[in-house]
Amino acid sequence: MPASRTSTSPYPDYDIHKVIQAVRNPTPDLVNVFAHRGVRLLGGTTENSLTAIAAAARAGYEGIEIDLRLTKDKRVVVFHDAGLGRLTDVKLPKGETYYNPFTGKGYSPLVKETKWVGEMEHLHLRDDSGGVTDERPVLLKELLDFMRIEGITMLVHLDIKDPDLLPYAYDIISKAVNPAGVAAMEWCLWKPPAHLFPTPEVWERQDWVQRALKSGRGMAFVLLHEKEDEKTLDSIKAWAKCDYLLTFELHVPLIGGQLQSTLDWVLSQGHGVGSWYIGGDVPRQYYDEDTDGGLFWDDSNFRKDILASGPGVRAMLQEWIGLISAGGIIGQPPNNKDTRVDLDALVNKQRFTYIVADPFYDLNAELTAMGKRNVTRMLATRLDE
Repeated sequence: MPASRTSTSPYPDYDIHKVIQAVRNPTPDLVNVFAHRGVRLLGGTTENSLTAIAAAARAGYEGIEIDLRLTKDKRVVVFHDAGLGRLTDVKLPKGETYYNPFTGKGYSPLVKETKWVGEMEHLHLRDDSGGVTDERPVLLKELLDFMRIEGITMLVHLDIKDPDLLPYAYDIISKAVNPAGVAAMEWCLWKPPAHLFPTPEVWERQDWVQRALKSGRGMAFVLLHEKEDEKTLDSIKAWAKCDYLLTFELHVPLIGGQLQSTLDWVLSQGHGVGSWYIGGDVPRQYYDEDTDGGLFWDDSNFRKDILASGPGVRAMLQEWIGLISAGGIIGQPPNNKDTRVDLDALVNKQRFTYIVADPFYDLNAELTAMGKRNVTRMLATRLDE
């Protein structure tokens, strides 16, 4: 855990400009960590909540990834799912059935068809086991204000779930600053899927992007490629020439598989590149049906045994559990090991320079043991100064 900003602050004393440079110009002794939807605890903290964001900062991580959606009344909300069923205590209308997150069936009204004012603002968030918490959904503006007031200095990956929200998000981010007064346009990283904006020219066709570039407040872009086609490398090379491209993110499930040649090219040019780390997203003890009598989902009325939701769901979960535990990939031969469940493979063999992870355990300690977590260069005051 790096030094705190003050003797009483629970948060690291990071300099946001030094964090940006660490991501842009990676070194062999540092793998950057972005906490996926914050740091949440099973049966406790809920994803994309203020508590989860604060927990990520206290853990010493220099970044978070959050999900953005747009409500019916054009509010930008920090929320992952398209529907409300899994993550909130949305009231069940007469004649409807409760949403089952493992079958995708049940009542789950869409965020884009729900108003924030008078509707979504009054809901409560659920944790990973379905328990209803005291926390409510968070607007993007509320999150940025919270970080400034609390003294939290972090990079924020913006996982864009709906491109229609982009100009609304810009209006919010362009007015925000961090605790040191640095404009949020410098440290909020735009990360839409690459197929929507394969080149900077396509991205810059948006009026709000033109306004942003002329404002002088900065801009930081992360190019995310999850699949490969014949135009992928051309997209990568086009963005590599862009001044406001901060880094890349590539999902390479197999060494030598899809996107491997693209990853090799990015690294050969000295760019930073990140990956999703699945290992932090699937704690084995949580999905073991022998632990605590099974896997349950709390729908506020009764505890539902998900493994008993039906033979199809049970078979799907057991296959998934076994493959994840063994490092396999669903739909691939058993000997095909998904490197995204293997932290050593990600950072030492594939040489990813940052990871987006659900850290249910101390990633700092594991990366430090590998010689990959020297955060000194990101501190506002270096320990050797």
